[in-house]
Amino acid sequence: MKKLIPIPILAFVLLSLIGTVYIKGAGEGTTSQNMATIFIYPETSRGNVGENFTIEVKVSNVTDLYGYEFHLRWNSTLLDCVEVIEGPFLKSGGSTFFTYKINSTGGCMVVDCTLLGDIQGVNGSGTLTIIKFHIKTMGECLLDLYDTILLDSAEQLIEHSATDGYFYALIHDVAIINLVASNSYVNVTVENQGAQTETFNVSVYYYLLISDPLIGIETVTLEPNTNLTLIFTWNPPATGRYKIVAEASVIAGETDTEDNISTVVIFLEKKSICNAGSLKETRLSKFNVNIINFVSMLEF
Repeated sequence: MKKLIPIPILAFVLLSLIGTVYIKGAGEGTTSQNMATIFIYPETSRGNVGENFTIEVKVSNVTDLYGYEFHLRWNSTLLDCVEVIEGPFLKSGGSTFFTYKINSTGGCMVVDCTLLGDIQGVNGSGTLTIIKFHIKTMGECLLDLYDTILLDSAEQLIEHSATDGYFYALIHDVAIINLVASNSYVNVTVENQGAQTETFNVSVYYYLLISDPLIGIETVTLEPNTNLTLIFTWNPPATGRYKIVAEASVIAGETDTEDNISTVVIFLEKKSICNAGSLKETRLSKFNVNIINFVSMLEF
């Protein structure tokens, strides 16, 4: 009968073999199609700040896998590890012992798992461990899979390669980059400053005394790094000082929202002329426009 290995001794054996196992990082040469591989799935993960995402540490093309160990490293400023659970692959062969240790400050973990008893290891491909992260802030980082060990039921190393993963936070950012108003129109230029195509509303208001009528709303869709100028027509109801406000709606995952609103203040005054024939004063639908906050005069 095969001698059973107590758990503390197995852990010691796994740790002592770290320096001798064959490890190939992503991009280092080529790998035989028959060689076992331990890798991060999906290879590239993405998500919004404040959300969670999940990766799997998987193995493929393995024969007689009895136990494994791996280390994983990430940027702890960007991500928090919130959950680690055993995957279904190894325990499909029998009872297992699964353990892990997380260093949240350092942004790293070590995971160990082994079958128990005098049994053969498992063959094929599957998920070893499932790991959930929380996205704390914008950025990107390597999900560095290192010091990996695969052992067979004879307590021998299984030659294999290892492939890292990668994470980046989705950038959502729309902005109003220009606002021009006259007595008959308001031009609003909006720009997608993020990395995803976005659909959002652009609203334009004016404020006169205590009223704030809505001039209009347009829904736009912009590819990344593109902008569009919208023209809103309006008819000012009276002479006065107007504050024109253009607002791009906040999109999911957007953190830079200060430039979603732009304001311009103008003064509209109807000009009057005298009709020489009747000496009757006639009002014209024409305004002098003073853009207060830009300290410049426009006459239309």
